[in-house]
Amino acid sequence: MARRAGVLALGVAATALVGCGGGTSHLDGGQPISSACSDLFDQNVVRTYSIDIDPAEWQSLDGEFHNLAALQTGNDFVVYHPVVFHMDGETVPNAAIKLHGQSSWLQTVMLDGDRAKMQFDIAFDKVDANQKFHGVDKLVFDMPRSDWTFMHDRLAHTWLRQSGILASCVANARLMINGTFYGLYVVEEDVGRGTIKQFFPGNADGDLWSGGEKIASNKQPDVSRIDAFWAATDLASMSAIVDVQGSVSSWAAEAVLNNADGYYGGMHNFYLYDQGSSGFIFLPHDTDATFDWLALFDLPGAGDHPVFWWEPRAKPAPLPGAHWLIVMADADWRKKYADAIAAQLGRWDVAEIQGWIDKWSQQIAADVAADPHSWATADDFNNAVAKAREIVQSRADYLRTFIDCENGNGADADGDGARWCDDCRDDDASIHLGAPEVCNGVDDNCNGTIDEGC
Repeated sequence: MARRAGVLALGVAATALVGCGGGTSHLDGGQPISSACSDLFDQNVVRTYSIDIDPAEWQSLDGEFHNLAALQTGNDFVVYHPVVFHMDGETVPNAAIKLHGQSSWLQTVMLDGDRAKMQFDIAFDKVDANQKFHGVDKLVFDMPRSDWTFMHDRLAHTWLRQSGILASCVANARLMINGTFYGLYVVEEDVGRGTIKQFFPGNADGDLWSGGEKIASNKQPDVSRIDAFWAATDLASMSAIVDVQGSVSSWAAEAVLNNADGYYGGMHNFYLYDQGSSGFIFLPHDTDATFDWLALFDLPGAGDHPVFWWEPRAKPAPLPGAHWLIVMADADWRKKYADAIAAQLGRWDVAEIQGWIDKWSQQIAADVAADPHSWATADDFNNAVAKAREIVQSRADYLRTFIDCENGNGADADGDGARWCDDCRDDDASIHLGAPEVCNGVDDNCNGTIDEGC
């Protein structure tokens, strides 16, 4: 991760990001995005998956789960363990399971005791590289303890796919382990070449990087390209390796989702897809801190600033990426970003998304209550669902005030020459983009860092 400090990046092709909008969005006039998903992700069904695992293998898996010292090194140390996988009357006798997660894994072990909930990757292609289950080579069972709706990824991915932005197919599902109900999850397909082909037809052979550091596709990536990406240090050099407009469109989608832990909102969770001559594109990755998260676990709620999202957060807040700062320091790009948010809001059907929340929360309510590893009470679940439903409307309303401001109609409360939409602190004229940083315990120049150089 050392390359991130003080280095820049950006990216992408706008045409690949933009679908037709609405409930029948298509990719390049092709099939509806929802129909590109395996039947495992039928939104009308909460499936039950079962695994049988040898007790010694389970004990070994549990030992890995509680090895926080190894987890905190950031190095890979978990391994796949053999399991027999079942769904309804179907069986995969040679499947494999390993642990999944990072910060959410750490939190549940530290905070939840015997109720700590493992997250898993279940792979079907470890013994037979060509084996798939219903067209899928891996299922990710994801459920961080801070998602009290049990639906954040399901909601976010469904909307992203409908809007033409790369995201995996997702649904809720139950998991049984050795005959016992272990818990309710959001289950995702692994993002691989098949998903990339859906969103980049005719250009699906590029490198996909997780966080710009770890290759997520291709065993022999073009490292010189990612090195050039990280070496870019200003808007001109970034534009040479990245499609800035496409990335801004992707960030606008995350802003609409109220994402507290993506590239918008946290810096570290993102994909970079290398489109070759079109450059790198930023794509959302790990959207489980969306919708109600900032209202339940932080301060801003629906009012997280679209540009200076770290400023209203509880401190210490996440730091913005250097490439974000470069782009958002440019007035023309801030206006284009507002235009991109307006375009995404055109695809944000409040009634439709609230309908998803209503229907899916009813689907899973009994399983949330029965989950032996649930950290959320029934009241927590119901309150989070209600708050998520509210945020769908209130976030859109707030973002429209930002768009109006960027179009010249915003107030400048502190009289420093910057409208509130272009100012991280509109209550202090000494704090704004380009202000000198002084050693006073304040982020004077709105770059997310306090007293740099002191």
